[in-house]
Amino acid sequence: MSKKNVTDELRANFTKDLMEFLSTKYECDVCQTAAGTLMIPAVDFEGEDRWIKFSVIIPKDADESNGNDGYSLAREYQLKLDAAADRKARKEAEAEERAAKAAARAQKKAEKSE
Repeated sequence: MSKKNVTDELRANFTKDLMEFLSTKYECDVCQTAAGTLMIPAVDFEGEDRWIKFSVIIPKDADESNGNDGYSLAREYQLKLDAAADRKARKEAEAEERAAKAAARAQKKAEKSE
């Protein structure tokens, strides 16, 4: 069996399992739109009809030694999320500090004018 056939069979098996899971979990129609691609209907929080797309992708070169396996990529993504959260927290702290300084200046100015 060729590498492509093995990959195609693996994708088909996972696609089938995902179809079964989605149809059971969300009690909806699962539409297969391409090999390894599924879409399900959904209603968003504003009551609008939407579609959610799922793709079963089997990368050719996902390897731990290259750092492009799922575990390595998940760690890298978590580092990005952590860095973004740190930046957001710093910006919020800086904004609070600026607001506190502005309030203190306004308080002093009000006290002087009394």
